[in-house]
Amino acid sequence: MGGDYNSKHIVWGSWLTTTKGRELLMAIQEQNYLYLSTGTPTYWPTDGNKTPDLLDFFMTKGISPGYTDIHPSYDLTSDHSPIIATISTTTIIRKPTPRLHNSKTNWETYCQTIKGNVKLSMKLKDHEHI
Repeated sequence: MGGDYNSKHIVWGSWLTTTKGRELLMAIQEQNYLYLSTGTPTYWPTDGNKTPDLLDFFMTKGISPGYTDIHPSYDLTSDHSPIIATISTTTIIRKPTPRLHNSKTNWETYCQTIKGNVKLSMKLKDHEHI
């Protein structure tokens, strides 16, 4: 099942936890459900003072996470972004998320390389400079 649960919990990617979110998480755990979440906002309020949040996700039972995939669709036809869940009969091979660093990153070397190669006094006023 999937949709707008209007329940916020940091476990599935909301930026805060509400009472409804705590209750829903307890029900999910009691029933041995799993949630599928993009981890990114799905609700885009029109009020500029409100923060985008994650309200839309799927719940499954009896389906191994290796057979599921979820991703956002940025077709903004309302104040919610659709999410698309895929359930496969075979294991879904996921590409690793590209990262700018890993556990083996040598930060001292990185800092020295940046300081030695980035010229902060360079002008960027026209095409040639850029």
